Amino acid sequence: MSEENTRKKLAEMKTYLEKRVSELNQESLVLSSFLEVVDNILAEKSFRKIEIPNKKPIAAVKPPQIEEENTARETAILAVGGTNLGEILFEHDRLIVTPAKSMRFDVNSPPWRSFLIAKVLEPMRAKDAELSKGGKPQQSEALAYQVTEDDGALKTLVVRNLGDEKRLRELENAIRWTFKRMYEKRS
Repeated sequence: MSEENTRKKLAEMKTYLEKRVSELNQESLVLSSFLEVVDNILAEKSFRKIEIPNKKPIAAVKPPQIEEENTARETAILAVGGTNLGEILFEHDRLIVTPAKSMRFDVNSPPWRSFLIAKVLEPMRAKDAELSKGGKPQQSEALAYQVTEDDGALKTLVVRNLGDEKRLRELENAIRWTFKRMYEKRS
């Protein structure tokens, strides 16, 4: 085999390998998004739904609050590759979110400000504030949140008066999604 044929074969092999690597990277991205969808569905399905009989209630029933016996529970927020993005600490009536020490998330970034704050937390707070005008929930039981930052970097998010389990799951899923998107934008 001549030197020119060898170069030609190597160039063809390089082209094939580059094409294959590109295809595999694309497939990896698609599979990662499928995995995220499956994770979200599993998180939703892992909670048992309570069926309420169609009887008229005798008295007004307060929505079920998060169990007091679960005084503290910590959950890690992980990226698809297993990178620790932060922690969610659940306490009786509040949730505390902190990014991992190695992570720096900008509180002015689009997923944080335009999704988590504007589309999740603010509507929940506004709904509770509107309901509290009618007497339920009481103002002291309405959802409230506080973002602590240091030079634009998220330090903690504290959400108080979480409400029921459905709202807690919705918050947890939204926070996980936001952290994952913010991490992807960093990479």
